[in-house]
Amino acid sequence: MVGPAQVPAPVPAPGGAASSAVAARDNQLRRVGTNDCPLRLGPAGDRVVASFAIVEVSFRLLVRKDFALLSDWFARPHVEPWWREEYDLTSIEERYGPGVDGLDPTELFIVETGGQAVGFAQRYLFDDNPAWRRSLAAAGEHADAAGIDYLIGEQMMTGRGFGPLMIRQFVEQTWVSYPGVSQVVVAVPQANRRSWRALEKAGFERTWAGTVSSGDPSDNGPSYVYVRRRPPSA
Repeated sequence: MVGPAQVPAPVPAPGGAASSAVAARDNQLRRVGTNDCPLRLGPAGDRVVASFAIVEVSFRLLVRKDFALLSDWFARPHVEPWWREEYDLTSIEERYGPGVDGLDPTELFIVETGGQAVGFAQRYLFDDNPAWRRSLAAAGEHADAAGIDYLIGEQMMTGRGFGPLMIRQFVEQTWVSYPGVSQVVVAVPQANRRSWRALEKAGFERTWAGTVSSGDPSDNGPSYVYVRRRPPSA
């Protein structure tokens, strides 16, 4: 439904302890993969060119201690226009608490690289989510399908090719975890070019354009549907 967002100009962090924490996290991210993933940072650290050919991406299950991190990410200017959810801790508990407790079949993950949390991803089977299947009915029948949503929470990890790598590895993990899944389906706002370009670079094909019939604010406006089908070798 959403993904890596169009990135505006960097916004300075407020002062105080929060600023120190953000600065420390940014410094850690600058060191991610300095041997396996060479970087070149501009003077302000905001213009980055990198190769992610070897960098490791991992997905760990979301836990409640991550809710504060989600609240921070969802409020960021490069995420908020696309991940249109309330981001106070009470709202995050209501939405994601059931998944953490195993009461909702949607799988929730923190995306990590170099030991640092950099994003969020979720995965669900269409068979477990009939409402979403109905929302995409106009885009065709999606038998044996899984859906994914994703975001890069740390802005300095955007614009570096990390998004396609993250998506590709998440899909590869899906083939292994769900042998019966034959396709991964994603709906993304047409205005979020960075997200659908990341899907294309990760091997997805655009199969439909239109308006998704959904009550989720993140699906408001024209959308594209992208599909990646399981390859014979998977």
